[in-house]
Amino acid sequence: MSSIRNQLLDTFEQFADDDALLIKKLQALIAQQGKEVYTYIFQILTNLDLPPAEAEQHWNQIISHSKNLSAAMGREVNLRTAVCDYFCSINKSLHNPKIIEIHLFEKTAKSSTFDTLTGLLNRNAFDEMLAREISRAKRHDSNLTLLFLDLDDFKRINDTLGHMAGDEVLRKVAQMILLEKRAEDYGARYGGEEITILLPQTSKADGWLLGERIRQRLEEAEIHYEGQNIRATLSGGLASFPIDASDGLTLLKNADKAMYRAKSFGKNNISFYSMNKRRNVRVDYTTSVEIQELGIHAKPVFTASTKSLSIGGILLESQDHMEAGTKIQINMPLSQEQNLLLIGNVVRSEKTDSGSHEISVAFIDCSRIVKNEISTYLIKHLTDIPDHSAKITQPSF
Repeated sequence: MSSIRNQLLDTFEQFADDDALLIKKLQALIAQQGKEVYTYIFQILTNLDLPPAEAEQHWNQIISHSKNLSAAMGREVNLRTAVCDYFCSINKSLHNPKIIEIHLFEKTAKSSTFDTLTGLLNRNAFDEMLAREISRAKRHDSNLTLLFLDLDDFKRINDTLGHMAGDEVLRKVAQMILLEKRAEDYGARYGGEEITILLPQTSKADGWLLGERIRQRLEEAEIHYEGQNIRATLSGGLASFPIDASDGLTLLKNADKAMYRAKSFGKNNISFYSMNKRRNVRVDYTTSVEIQELGIHAKPVFTASTKSLSIGGILLESQDHMEAGTKIQINMPLSQEQNLLLIGNVVRSEKTDSGSHEISVAFIDCSRIVKNEISTYLIKHLTDIPDHSAKITQPSF
């Protein structure tokens, strides 16, 4: 987590000349943030990547070793000296260490880790982080979701307004990502206009929420460059470990495939990777709606109950049968103050065991405003549900 690492760097700098207070502050941070702090301590001091349990053992042995060294020398031995002697002479994980000031090392590491244009991780750093987080997810049997984003028609922006304008769009998108993602998430400029976001301990449903927030934020933004107002959109794909992939490379490939699926659906949307190639996230949604068939032989207005909702369509339950291909208007409440009038085609109508009919409707002629209204509802609805994944299904239309 970058926040923990930053706290540790500040602590090492502030208490560089007072080991007793430094150790006390480090122990307080461990008590507050958990044993993962041990891992970050050794990443900073030695560049070794140790699991928390192993790092804790080494830390306790180093504290004891430091006391023994001080007693043998007849003076206080610096903690960093004890760390170096421990890993060189006792544990022997370090064979030929180099001494360097932490702030100088961090400055060099930052220049080789981050993309200078966007401030996001560069591709090499992201690949290393992906391998690390896959290993962590396997150890802890946890979810890991990858969001692969690509700016729509980015070449057109570069060709018509110039590459400097394209750079400004990339910077703005990166700022949006840094504002929306959590501290423990990793955003990277993977190549050109491609951006990846790695989400530890995150389901695909929660990954979709983040992707959709970023997509909406960009769609609604006006990016200004040299008197020009630039409008941009992005498409994204989601894949999760372990349900979509068992290793990092496959996870990346599948998220990339899902992104291209989003492009094929008309761009400016977020798509899941799944073997059945269905399109949109769908959530449980129960309310009463008014249905009006459209056409010269239309029935009178009747009511139906909703079962689930996606950006692309709705699943209804009705006592009335509707033929596939029937064009209908749906008067649907999204809140106490707001109704939406939606036009759709019936794509499936099946009689259930209870005698009612389950009807799948695909929306047609949906404006950007209407899609955003539905999307905003889905985001709010999912955010209010403690177990997001329990409410996510794939649509049958």
